[in-house]
Order: sequence, then C-alpha cells, then structure tokens
Amino acid sequence: MKPVYRCRVCGEFTENPVHCGKRADLVLDGVKRLRLSKLMSFILRHCPECVGLKLDSEGWVRVEDLVNAIKERWRNKEAYNWLDVIHVIAVAALDPKGRFELRNGLIRARYGHQSRLGVRIEYECDEHTKTLFHGTSSRNLASILREGVKPVRRSYVHLATSMTDACEVGARHGPDPVVLVIDADCLRKLGYRVYVASHSVRLVDYVPPECIAKVLRCLDNR
Repeated sequence: MKPVYRCRVCGEFTENPVHCGKRADLVLDGVKRLRLSKLMSFILRHCPECVGLKLDSEGWVRVEDLVNAIKERWRNKEAYNWLDVIHVIAVAALDPKGRFELRNGLIRARYGHQSRLGVRIEYECDEHTKTLFHGTSSRNLASILREGVKPVRRSYVHLATSMTDACEVGARHGPDPVVLVIDADCLRKLGYRVYVASHSVRLVDYVPPECIAKVLRCLDNR
C-alpha cells in the first residue's frame, strides 16, 4: 500500500507527499499501513475479544480503546509500540474500499462481521445497480450453482460493484478464481434487499442460483 501523509495546511490525510502546495508529514509508511489495516479488519470484523475488546450492537468501539488494546496485546514484542490514535484514523480515512467508519471518537468496520458477533448495522438500500459481482474459487462453483451463495459465517453475502474487485476476492480463495455475475434486479424481484456497505461493496442475505447470470474467469471478462 502507499504511505499515508497529513497535510500541514488543511490537516487532511493523503497519499500524496505534497498537498496544498506544501510537503506533507509522513504518518505511516506502506508496510505499516497494510499491516495495521489487516489487523484492524481482523479485530473489528472477526475477533474483538482477541485483544480484550467488546463491540456494541452496531459494531462501534472507541478508537483510543482499540489503540490501547493492540499495544497491550503486543507489548512484549514491541510490534506496535509506535501506534497512536492518528495511525488508526489515517488507515480508516483512506481505506480504498471503505471498510471502516469513524464517528465522534468511535470506529467500526462497515461490513464483514462474523455473524456470531451479533452486530447489526442499518444500511441504505441500493435500488439502482443492475449488475454485481462475487469472486470465489472454481472449486466452489458446482455447489454454488446448485445451492446459491450463502453468507457462511458472515452476516451477509458480499458483492462487488466491479469485476476487478471481485477477482481480487476470488484470488484469496484459490489459484483458479472465478467471478459470478449477479443480476441485482433478480434479487430484488425475489424479495432480497441489496444494501450499500461502501462505494464498492454491496450486501445481500443470500444469492439464489437463478440470480447468477453467468460465470467468468478472471482472465476473461467478456
């Protein structure tokens, strides 16, 4: 990932080392940014108890509590002795997929929570997007075409607004990623609401097989 800077003039976080005509201050290098982003996602989506935190019913926790919990958990290894509130805010503010949300000193993951955590977030409904994408491994294809796409351990099925993002997700599942092209109007006609999680991610309770319009390999998006 790119480094994160903070503008000396307007105070905004940016990936550009020059902002408002002035050299910006380095906040996080790319390596630390990626490592912290992955850790924040893991804690806020999957295992807050791993660092002694408890999320509220909407997934919120205090930024300061998150920072302190991480530093305490790794205090003997000095892996995060550099960590401060500004680093968490910077990662959340510039996340390319809008994974995090900040509000009044609180932070939460916008989507991706394990269902066991019982987090329920009110999302805006998407009434307009026609086509969505879901990345997976080719080894899962037969069961998906038979049974549809289920959320498994998560609260919702995640759908991408772009083929590229779906391919990235599919690649995490195996060496032969495929993308399911989803007919969003089909979902709506069957009574499944499509929710806006971020600018690039949509959520749905379930994708039935009849709403899978076609399957593409990631090197073939014809």
